[in-house]
Amino acid sequence: MAVGTLIVAAGSGQRFGGPKQFERVGGVTLLDAAIERAKSISNRIVVALPAGIELPSSSSELVYAVGGETRTESVANAFRALGDGFDYVLVHDAARPYASQALFERVVAALARGCPAVIPALESVDTLKVIEQQMVRETLDRNKIVRVQTPQGFQYQVLDEIINTGKEATDEATIAEHLGYSVTIVPGEELASKVTLRADLDRLRLPRVGLGFDIHPFRLDDGGDLVLAGEHFGPPGLIGHSDGDCLAHAVADAILGAAGVGGIGDLFPDTDPATKGADSMLLLAECVRAVREKGYRVHSIDATIIAEHPRLSSSLGKLGHALEVLMQAPVLVKAKRAEGLGSLGAGLGIATFAVASIV
Repeated sequence: MAVGTLIVAAGSGQRFGGPKQFERVGGVTLLDAAIERAKSISNRIVVALPAGIELPSSSSELVYAVGGETRTESVANAFRALGDGFDYVLVHDAARPYASQALFERVVAALARGCPAVIPALESVDTLKVIEQQMVRETLDRNKIVRVQTPQGFQYQVLDEIINTGKEATDEATIAEHLGYSVTIVPGEELASKVTLRADLDRLRLPRVGLGFDIHPFRLDDGGDLVLAGEHFGPPGLIGHSDGDCLAHAVADAILGAAGVGGIGDLFPDTDPATKGADSMLLLAECVRAVREKGYRVHSIDATIIAEHPRLSSSLGKLGHALEVLMQAPVLVKAKRAEGLGSLGAGLGIATFAVASIV
């Protein structure tokens, strides 16, 4: 059983505002994510890319082809580049990057049972109406309507016949219907939903979580100011290479850890004289930038400061707001006492835990 997969990635993304197949989610383009999902079931993958861009190097398992002006033309070009010797051919959209391996397997299993054409679909949960000039003309029975997804699967000879008709359609299954082939439905999945608008990316982004921790002792000379999230609380300050802002440091570690970057010490080692006495909120801003360069954005922060003094309850909202402005994300800052336990309970320093979610 040989399976070839055609991935359509030649669109201009007019509604998205640009070629969405090259948009990054979690540091990986939608196209690369789609290719990775298809590898598990495919003997060869052909990717149809926009005309005018330099095609990456091809291999026997992964081939790149120039797409056409329409989806139908792109599928035809990819099919010709696939070659023969395949039993089944899947047609998949790069704009559906998270279709699961199980979905690919369901489509292939139906083809193996002899079905000429197979499409995944979800039931319609909304009431559907036909409109004309902004007026409702008909209400459809949603129990007879499904939302069609990809990958769609075809016997090799069936897809060959479909392409040779030269007909245009929004998907190849439509042409298969017109040719008289039965089209079998297998259960789809929400993960295979299509990215059409930029807002759709938030639906697809799977959150990553990071834990941050930082602790600093108080200065013994009562010098300097205690600094938390850039706010000054008067002396004594905390001992640190920078300004000792343990709240900013813990948040930095949390977001960097979630993004797989490392910790704040990796970006700003305490052996670097350039960061001696530095404003930790400026360092945190650089950490946020590093996270964004990896293709993520901060989704939320939950931080807890452990301190016997000073009492911070009246300042927590201000601290959270300072962090929210910097990261453009909701932040909750809480304060706890160590109840006399250990060095923190003795008031010798301050520690902060932070949990960050990024998408």
